[in-house]
Amino acid sequence: MSRHYVSFDSDHSQGLLYGGPVILIWSWVFTGAVTILVGLAMSELSSAFPVSGGLYFWSFMLAGKYGPVASWCVGWINLLGQIAFVAGNTYTFVEVLAAMLFLGTQDQPAGGYSPSNSMQLYMFGGLLVIYASVNTFTLKSLTHVARIGALWQVPNPASGITHPVYICLLGLLTACWSFTGYDSAAHLIEETISGDLTAGWPMLYAIMTSFTVGLLYLASLTVTIQDITTFTDPSAELATVSYVAQIMWDAFESRYSSGHASLLLMVVPLGSCWFCGLLSITSASRMLYGFSRDQAVPFWRIWTHVGGHSGVPVNAVWGVAAGAFVMSLPLIQGVTAFLATTSIATVGLALAYGMPIGLHLISRNSFEPGPFTLGRCSFPVGLIAFIWLMFTSIIFMLPGIYPITELTFNYAPVAIGGILLLVVAAWVLSARFWFSGPRTEVDNSDVVKVKYWISDPPRHGL
Repeated sequence: MSRHYVSFDSDHSQGLLYGGPVILIWSWVFTGAVTILVGLAMSELSSAFPVSGGLYFWSFMLAGKYGPVASWCVGWINLLGQIAFVAGNTYTFVEVLAAMLFLGTQDQPAGGYSPSNSMQLYMFGGLLVIYASVNTFTLKSLTHVARIGALWQVPNPASGITHPVYICLLGLLTACWSFTGYDSAAHLIEETISGDLTAGWPMLYAIMTSFTVGLLYLASLTVTIQDITTFTDPSAELATVSYVAQIMWDAFESRYSSGHASLLLMVVPLGSCWFCGLLSITSASRMLYGFSRDQAVPFWRIWTHVGGHSGVPVNAVWGVAAGAFVMSLPLIQGVTAFLATTSIATVGLALAYGMPIGLHLISRNSFEPGPFTLGRCSFPVGLIAFIWLMFTSIIFMLPGIYPITELTFNYAPVAIGGILLLVVAAWVLSARFWFSGPRTEVDNSDVVKVKYWISDPPRHGL
């Protein structure tokens, strides 16, 4: 649920640009309904293969003789997408905090304080250190932190695009950005009692709760807008880059002749951003741990270390934080360069979700479901989910604003294309000679059992 504000702050403006409130609200309803089907398809796979590797392990088990290459590609796309997801969530906190600082000081003689790109990078790094430190606590402590986090949740197009169908397609992106990251439960499944029995439900609960609460939040935020042209008119200059902060400021200023009180209200979504970034590191670190345990990541011995007292993969936590910071370095050159890097979170995760679902459709006759099964509905649900994920992956790479310039260019195709090229090249040149797939297998019984292959092929690399 923490994801709501993180996506709304950066994506609410996109919905307003692409079709206005009508598209904003109805795209949420439609996308939420289809995402529930995606969650059902993924829940069935998670129950059948309850291992922390999640998506890449499912792909290995479903792809037959092509299991190793499928596992390699899905694993790396998912891992890099998860780290980019952490970077994007962390930046949203920095962005909102910067907006609050600007709004709170804009009445000063020298004008509002706006952190420089370098200062934002320092804030970004400090926040990651805090996230990683909290994630080294014991599993019980992290559970309490997650529960506390739950308490914090709550026109005409102006993009140069005029075709109504294209406007509707781009309007879907607001909801698509929000409904992502729900595979986190799969990465924590080995730390869950009776994981094969419970794995599917957390994903579904997350999606359905997000759908309901998010719709209420989205509607209330939209009707609060004082002047919609402030956000849809390209010639109108916003006082801050945070649309949500500006909406709240304008509402308080209109009612009380001063917007300063809105800063107190902004503490709630700011806390939501904090918890979202914190828990995204939790999920990504489990992905890194699982993939490293299967020796698919350089220096895998380091990332598989589990703290004796905490019981969490401490090195993997700090590795994810370091990776997210590296992805944030383009902030020095500006937000456009940074977004080019983190765009792999959107397209990458959609592809990583879609590939095992597609493999499940192909191998459905030999698939042995776990306790959570869709029965005869498995194929139609999986087919709709797969088509939707591939469809949205294409939308994510379409130009969002015309005319296309250096600042408006959608760098997602470049970023995801580069990642795919590197992943495939690494497989062809090296990994195909030593990576034979995950080293774990699953016995679907009353208790989840994870055990190593009896005969383990020789491994090479770092």
